[in-house]
Amino acid sequence: MEVVRTIVQLARNLGHGVVAEGVETEGQLALLQNLGCDLGQGYLILRPLEPARAEPLIRKRGSLL
Repeated sequence: MEVVRTIVQLARNLGHGVVAEGVETEGQLALLQNLGCDLGQGYLILRPLEPARAEPLIRKRGSLL
């Protein structure tokens, strides 16, 4: 937990956004949101898709996040 908190703070101090990878549970998502992560990806958000299925989602939403 301290490592994640430190990485998020370091990114913020450097003026960067933060993307959390590998989000698999609601608890992880809530924790990352509380820490100030900008975006997340992982099985909780969306399972891997074939490119033909991902493209319409990207076009509709602007990203998969």
